[in-house]
Amino acid sequence: MLSRSVTSIRPDGDIVKRGVPPAESRVDRRTFLKGAGAATIAASFAGCNNPAGDGDDSSVEAGGDIPTEPLEMATVAFTSGSASVFGTPMMQSARMVVDKINEAGGILGEREISLDEYDENTEEVAQLYRRLATQDDYDIIIGFVSSANALTVGPIAEELQQPTIIWDTGTTELFDDAVTDPQYLFRTCASSSTDAVGAALVLENALTDIETVAGVNQDYAYGRNNWNLFSQAVEAFDIDVDIVEARFPPFGNEDFSSTVSALNDSNPDFIFSSLWGGDLVNFMTQANDRGLFDDTLPCFSGGTHIFRDAPDQVPDGLLFGARGPHVPYGGFGWNSLHDNFVSSFESRYGESPYAHGAFHAWQGIYAYVNAIENAFNASGVYPDNDALVKSLEGLGFDTPSGFLNIPEGSHNAIEPSFWGLSDSSGENLALTDSIWIAKEQVNPPVEQTTEEWLGNI
Repeated sequence: MLSRSVTSIRPDGDIVKRGVPPAESRVDRRTFLKGAGAATIAASFAGCNNPAGDGDDSSVEAGGDIPTEPLEMATVAFTSGSASVFGTPMMQSARMVVDKINEAGGILGEREISLDEYDENTEEVAQLYRRLATQDDYDIIIGFVSSANALTVGPIAEELQQPTIIWDTGTTELFDDAVTDPQYLFRTCASSSTDAVGAALVLENALTDIETVAGVNQDYAYGRNNWNLFSQAVEAFDIDVDIVEARFPPFGNEDFSSTVSALNDSNPDFIFSSLWGGDLVNFMTQANDRGLFDDTLPCFSGGTHIFRDAPDQVPDGLLFGARGPHVPYGGFGWNSLHDNFVSSFESRYGESPYAHGAFHAWQGIYAYVNAIENAFNASGVYPDNDALVKSLEGLGFDTPSGFLNIPEGSHNAIEPSFWGLSDSSGENLALTDSIWIAKEQVNPPVEQTTEEWLGNI
């Protein structure tokens, strides 16, 4: 195991807090059992705990009785190429979730889900999406990891009026620029604002002796968006550091020698990086070989999947985020859903769900199932697409990572920012000395874009 002096995290206790986010569920068991459909109850014991709504018939449009034919669901993620180290656990999670729902009878205890998987590793993502939405006529399309791909399919979803859930893409441009008035498009995970703004707040409120900062982010929509947000946040919060280097290696890069050399030459105290997938594995391996982290603290905003993919390349004391509180180990004790999800994943696949995408897949599928069940329990009829959209708006439910909600007036879920230090001292590689920042501190108000919000702080 590589070694380095472990960084001390000293949160201010106001903005950055030690420990884990508190549970926010507003559901007691009696209310839950009284209002939930059979599949919702079954899903809760498999990892979901959300009550049905108590609205009246006029609040939801009628969609008929519960259909007898299976619900057709398409999921899309990288299952080949260097990004498959991230996409494969997502598909594994999706399979596990759907199987558990079907074992309990399906949605509302009656309608099973037919799940098909598609590889996102294609240059014709627009054609793939159009085929799924029109020729194949899926009821719901859930997926997409690449920000570039989500920016491509988002406007098409609105054009075709196809219910679509983006389950992992982070770029804030999705709803700030590409789809500014969404009707059928939702995202059930946090945007890059949670990661990049969160990292800046950690830099300001929890770390000491940081004077110089650099960045390593992939040269495409997600990487550029992360660096822009981070650097804007540094300026907005008037953080007293100098940015000495910003590197943008291409996506799918194998040779990071020039990037590592430039960083060693600039010798920053802190490196912000949104690298993921095979790029992160390659960068970490080459950076360790050349001692980059001996005197520099890297901050990887979504890199915990490397705990599984290359654990021998993870020195103790590096700062990691997981695009929200999506990690299997660290003594967090989120809730029973977390323990159930982790143990079920390990039992089925023989490995831990270190990739935060596995948690995101859970959230995306159960958001859809909960929206259907809530609408049905509120009206007594199975929701059509318009009623489904209304049910997704303002949705909130318990997940393995705590309470997730889509604010009223938004189609984007928000999550707290969560960080910790890599620690190999226990049975499993984990995040310890964890800190978190409330979701309201790292996400813009619904009526503002991320750039507008940062510009007005």
